[in-house]
Amino acid sequence: MPELSAAGQRKGPMIKSPSAAKLDATELPGAPLPLLQSFRRGSQDLHLRKRIRSFGDLHTVPDILDNSSCSADSSDDDAMGSPPGGDTPLEEKSLFDQVLLNSWDQLNADGAFRYNVSSCVTKTLPGVFGFVAQLNEGRALSKRPTEFSMDKVKQPFDEKKFNFKKAAQSEALFEFRPTRTVSSSKFSTEGTASRNPHVVLINVSPIEYGHVLLVPRILDSLPQQISPDLLQLALEMTAESDNPYFRCGYNSLGAYATINHLHFQAYYLIAPFPIERAETTRVRNERHPGGTVVSRLVDYPVRSLVFVAGKSLQELATEVGTACVRLQEANIPFNLMIVDRGARVFLIPQCYAERQAAALVEERFLDTQVNPACFEICGHLVMKRQADYDTLDENFSMELLAGCSLSEERFNDVIAMCVDQ
Repeated sequence: MPELSAAGQRKGPMIKSPSAAKLDATELPGAPLPLLQSFRRGSQDLHLRKRIRSFGDLHTVPDILDNSSCSADSSDDDAMGSPPGGDTPLEEKSLFDQVLLNSWDQLNADGAFRYNVSSCVTKTLPGVFGFVAQLNEGRALSKRPTEFSMDKVKQPFDEKKFNFKKAAQSEALFEFRPTRTVSSSKFSTEGTASRNPHVVLINVSPIEYGHVLLVPRILDSLPQQISPDLLQLALEMTAESDNPYFRCGYNSLGAYATINHLHFQAYYLIAPFPIERAETTRVRNERHPGGTVVSRLVDYPVRSLVFVAGKSLQELATEVGTACVRLQEANIPFNLMIVDRGARVFLIPQCYAERQAAALVEERFLDTQVNPACFEICGHLVMKRQADYDTLDENFSMELLAGCSLSEERFNDVIAMCVDQ
């Protein structure tokens, strides 16, 4: 099995996926495509992905390189559990991680990416939050520009604009297929695509090591909008990794999604996201019938809701997905972050683009050209210029992110809209 290092590099044998380079999205059904089948777990299996605070709280930061030392530190019993990884050594991580990273490495060796993300320097900013900053000049030069208006969360799919059916054939890693027809996860390089597959692609302009895209039902031309069943797929993929360093994010239109074709993004960051360690307080006194616990962040720069799974990932997807549908209908942009092996979701309504359009964002923030999407808001700040990276500090980061947050009044309206009491 491969071993992740502190730098995000990996040691171990390659799993080559030769058929992935020969795909044509318009001819996918029945075509050769590596297949990763994931056992679709029921509620009785959720105890295997403990409801944890991934890396302790902001006042107790464990040694993130010691996977067995990460301990939960919270007064909320519903947010606690076993430490990430427990006593499981990194070399015994999941088949999903092995396949994804080996395939990703192979395409990296083949020159499929627009730049080498492993050469990007990274640092943790001194301060209470521990924001992670990266200098990524390649992404600034090669990232695809937004092709739609930023003032509408719901917009129709447009075949004429870029979508993932037009992605290079070599970018496909495998089909991700949750199913109950297998008793454990299985991978085959000799797989054939289902009629409408969920495809995992590389992100050719990566933020971090192992950066991939999950495109559900790729041939359905779904716009960038969430529903409970589609969110469940992203939760299941994150759970399949079974790795606390693998997080999955989502950006709605108006919250810095750049492509209007439904997709989730995910990558490995061998560091705690500050949002994972922020304190929370309950917004619903009693458990939901499905067992989901709903809280809000305390003393974090961006107001956010936090959903922790109770009985099943399906129940969590239903509650969070329903909240997303309501935000979409109300034209409120938002980001999602899925952590803790799929068992915890941050739902983050934001207004940075709205404030930018109204000329309310200070020039010093605009000069950085940082568009605060999911990963930035959660504390991984990708800087595009050396000077900005060199001078970035916690105070500037907090002020930048605070510009994304809804006011307390508007956030309370979101709570009332999204959280069934």
